[in-house]
Amino acid sequence: MRSSECFAVVAADGTRIVAERWPGPGPAVVLVHGVAMDRRVWSDSGFLAALPADADVTAVDLRGRGESDPVGTAEAHAPDRYTADLRAVLDHLGRDRYTLLGLYFGGRVALWTAGEDSRVARAVSFCAHAEEVVIPTDAVEEEARAVEGPDGHAYLRENFLAKGAPAWMVDACDRVGRRELGAATRGLLHGAERAVERGTPEQELVLVTASGDPDLDPFRAGEKRIGARLWLLDAPTRVRAAARLPEVARELVPGTEKGMGAA
Repeated sequence: MRSSECFAVVAADGTRIVAERWPGPGPAVVLVHGVAMDRRVWSDSGFLAALPADADVTAVDLRGRGESDPVGTAEAHAPDRYTADLRAVLDHLGRDRYTLLGLYFGGRVALWTAGEDSRVARAVSFCAHAEEVVIPTDAVEEEARAVEGPDGHAYLRENFLAKGAPAWMVDACDRVGRRELGAATRGLLHGAERAVERGTPEQELVLVTASGDPDLDPFRAGEKRIGARLWLLDAPTRVRAAARLPEVARELVPGTEKGMGAA
């Protein structure tokens, strides 16, 4: 894999957001990980190695994860903070067109950002749909208490393992501070229920989920409401679909046979 370079941007609220970039002459691809993750998941999963060799790739550490600043409060983890952070990264990169790909909750962040920013030519949401969701306060608080408690990492590992998650997803949760995980979970109550809206008629919006997903209806609704393309991976559940992530990379920017990890 070619060498990378790290950079940081400062969000509107002063939070330092760190990203890693693999420069290239090809299309600009920006990657957004999920809640209990950091930017390392893109290399650990094999996703980076499967991307076209000429792609200009940037992997962002969301606030409170990886090398980005911790913020510690639910309000500071509100979705509008994430989209503002991501747009600041796009500003720094200085390209006219971007493909955004988000993993699980990062998929909704990618879609929300596309709705706000016409520079996003394509937004791909891996296992997160575009429709309005009901977020029960009691359940969110229960989950937040579980992940921020002294056994929070064990709780997450056991949960992911029981659902058949790949090793890279299980390992990632250990790298996120328990306090930030609790705050990020409570942050869902600050706007995460809102549906995604299309930003421009020209955007390509792609919703990816498992063919065996028992809750396909909201994905099909997004296919109709915002004109998204629905891509069903051969997997029994959304969590197990994570093992197919490199396939998404190979389809993301078609036309190049050798990936970033190829000789």
